[in-house]
Amino acid sequence: MSVYAVVDSGTTTTRLRLWREGRVVWSGSRQAGARDTAVDGHAGKVLAALRSLLDECGASPAAIVCSGMITSNLGLYELPHLPAPAGLDDLAAGIRQKVFPELSEVPLSFVPGVKTLPSPGLAGLAEGDVLRGEEAEVAGLHPELALGEDAVYMHTGSHHKALDVDAQGRILASRTAITGELLAAVIGNTVLRSSVVPLDGLELDMEAALAGASAAREHGVGRALFLVRVGEQLAGQDKARMTSYLVGVLAALDVHLLPSDTGAPVVLYGGDHFVRVLLQVLPAHGYERVRLVEGQVADEAAARGAVRLYERARELGVVA
Repeated sequence: MSVYAVVDSGTTTTRLRLWREGRVVWSGSRQAGARDTAVDGHAGKVLAALRSLLDECGASPAAIVCSGMITSNLGLYELPHLPAPAGLDDLAAGIRQKVFPELSEVPLSFVPGVKTLPSPGLAGLAEGDVLRGEEAEVAGLHPELALGEDAVYMHTGSHHKALDVDAQGRILASRTAITGELLAAVIGNTVLRSSVVPLDGLELDMEAALAGASAAREHGVGRALFLVRVGEQLAGQDKARMTSYLVGVLAALDVHLLPSDTGAPVVLYGGDHFVRVLLQVLPAHGYERVRLVEGQVADEAAARGAVRLYERARELGVVA
């Protein structure tokens, strides 16, 4: 059975997983991504991260399959987005290969992202969107979940995304918010920094998080954010509790990513506190069919999907 190195490089993190016999057998990550390229003006940190991970994994993969921001102008090889709707065969047929001798003799196979075109004028901008990486996650999740109907896949991370996916697994459209980056910016670069604790190791206070989400709806996000400082400075609330409140304030923003039709199932996945808050917040807005995907299924989604796309590309004769 072939061993694949599956690379998922996003805004802040580059991950490599070894895939063998239908599962991940090794995983590693480095703090490097598209944000570093944007700041530095070159992709040196992403390249170094990938070289380090390939050395550390100790394997000789038959293929190196890459998805995420590594396929953008801030990555290693820019690959144009495919227009939605885009399904398995469309994505597989769009895979392209390039050799990086400083990394490996094995060519890197790059999976294209998906774009949804906006309507004309400023008012039509909200209909447009772009994604890179989530296409692999959907390709990995959709067969596993076997929903048999249209659904909305909602991923949280540096950017939060809602993807409309039909019963056949085609991505019909998407919507993105920079919620994760907003959280990092608020904690690191505003007056609220002195009123919160680091997110690492935070035990989420759900009562406080839901109160924050409610405050955002009632008072607006700007006011609700400042209430974090009011809580810590004037109301005697501890910083950890107000950090949970802050997460809830920003989680309220993501409700707007979902379609107005609340009947479709919503598939939630991601590796942070936002997923747990949204699991509680969305039913309060009428989205009653919310499904949380976690554990191994969620963790291996991108790798499973990238391998599925690569093997389909081989069947189509797109890659060797």
